[in-house]
Amino acid sequence: MLRSCPYCGMIHPKGYICPRRPKRQRKHNKRFAAFRSSWAWQRQRQKILERDFHLCRICNAGGYGAFRVSSDAELQVHHIVPLEEREDLRLEEDNLIALCAQHHRMADDGKIPRSLLQELVHVPPRWG
Repeated sequence: MLRSCPYCGMIHPKGYICPRRPKRQRKHNKRFAAFRSSWAWQRQRQKILERDFHLCRICNAGGYGAFRVSSDAELQVHHIVPLEEREDLRLEEDNLIALCAQHHRMADDGKIPRSLLQELVHVPPRWG
């Protein structure tokens, strides 16, 4: 049986996986989703943003893009060692860093090495 593909508009046999079909997003563990809405995480997140002067540490370092000031809506706090690997580090300051959404995606995809992120945590942010 043939079907119309919602991704490319062509007609494919049933069961065919179109190369234009977007990749599925990672499923987040429900326990980790509950953690991200907890009071402890929200308090620690705010503490990390204040420590990093509400700046993306990668943008501020100048290594992966130009220096720019991100709004708090764009800033995210990234776990350098992911929760899935080491849940015990979920609130450790040395494992958390403020990143803009673009650099957060890059860090999650492994395009920014963990070693650089860990180094930036220990270097004070600079202005301009």
